Amino acid sequence: MKNTAAKDGSRHIDFMIIDVVSLVVSFALSYLIKFRDLGFVQSSSWMALFYIAILIDIVICLVSNSDSKILRRPYYEEIVHALLLAFYNLLAAGVLFYVFKIGTVFSRQMILTMYGLYFLISLALKCLWKKLILSGKVRIYNPKKTALFVVGSGESIDEIIENATGGDFEKYEVKGAFIPGAAAASVEVETVTDSADIVPFIKANGIEEILVAASPSVLGDDIYKALILNGIGVHLSVENLLGFQTEDYGVDTVGVYNTLSAGLYSFTAGQNLYSVLKRAVDIIFSAVGLVFLAPFTLLVKLVYLITGDSSPIIYRQERVGRNGRTINIYKYRTMVPDADKILRELLEDEQYRAEWEANQKFSDDPRITKIGRFLRKTSLDELPQLINVFRGEMSLVGPRPLVPGELEAHGGMKLYMQVKPGITGWWGCNGRSNISYRERLELEYYYVKNYSLYLDFLCVLRTVLSILTRDGAE
Repeated sequence: MKNTAAKDGSRHIDFMIIDVVSLVVSFALSYLIKFRDLGFVQSSSWMALFYIAILIDIVICLVSNSDSKILRRPYYEEIVHALLLAFYNLLAAGVLFYVFKIGTVFSRQMILTMYGLYFLISLALKCLWKKLILSGKVRIYNPKKTALFVVGSGESIDEIIENATGGDFEKYEVKGAFIPGAAAASVEVETVTDSADIVPFIKANGIEEILVAASPSVLGDDIYKALILNGIGVHLSVENLLGFQTEDYGVDTVGVYNTLSAGLYSFTAGQNLYSVLKRAVDIIFSAVGLVFLAPFTLLVKLVYLITGDSSPIIYRQERVGRNGRTINIYKYRTMVPDADKILRELLEDEQYRAEWEANQKFSDDPRITKIGRFLRKTSLDELPQLINVFRGEMSLVGPRPLVPGELEAHGGMKLYMQVKPGITGWWGCNGRSNISYRERLELEYYYVKNYSLYLDFLCVLRTVLSILTRDGAE
């Protein structure tokens, strides 16, 4: 079967060229700002650093795959990607300076200026180039499409074809289809009515690959064998194999058996390494935040006292932390003092009980105070959790801390508890409170499996935007 990854990775060579050009311009400008000339072109040591910086940038672009799906992602995400790319380059340069003890040979101020300019220039040029491509004013991509044959049910064949040919560049072109149990079908591609005609049709039309988006049993063993012997790439839909969609799968071996293994997941080496950096960031930011927490807490207390509420304003809740460990998290109280008692009374009402069982919350909770509603709208009620972050029980970014027994009551997701819960998370920037409880769990599960420096940056950026626009917060 053909290796399509290489082709996918080469699609955005133009954006990589923009990165390199941006670095070259940034290097020249920062040198000009620092030394008032472009004398580096006559210096062997500076030119060596120049070429090394370009090489580092190319390697980081290839390894990080920072331009993946660049034409489909929102423009504001380019800020995060450009910032991370500049950060990785600066980090690599710092390691280079330290290892080879050249910090006194080259101007560190000039290097910092260079990567600051690199961030701004590459971001501007990429956004401009992206806009030109999406507007149709520039068209440089015209890749040779791979001929594909599709097997699927009549009700969903159009959707299957659309999904298979989607993406940035429509890599596949469907040349034929087979709909099991249908004598004929009203689709735009040519169809075969007998499975025995599939292999001859594929060979006659130069088709390279086949997608079976139905139960694999709709085709006989002889057909699969003939396809493989003729060098036709066979793709079996995991959703149809298992009965549901999952991303946790891979090819493995059990004894002498080659298997498609699902449900086995382990964090990557990069994620394990990042967890160390993540903890360091948590300590620094929570320590700084705690300095401002004390006076703000006094202000909140004063406002409560003015309204005649003298009950404690710090509310402690029992939650499930990493590895299922029970922790006590802290929040500003946003409800009336006897909220638990009122909840029990509300749950006696069938309408309230149904809403609580579905979402673990009320859309219009009568227990929330006026001050509490403001704190929730601005997410300021979460600030005392900086104490939990500093103590290592939580992280700045992570899945929502769950009530004991909550996860088990909704089907359970063991991997959910393999990372620390966070003050904000992937749910907090993808709809905030305007999504169902199950959708919230699935978003959290996505974060747990894919957490990274980029995703954390994106979480923080989106959360800030959600707070500023008051989008979905409660």
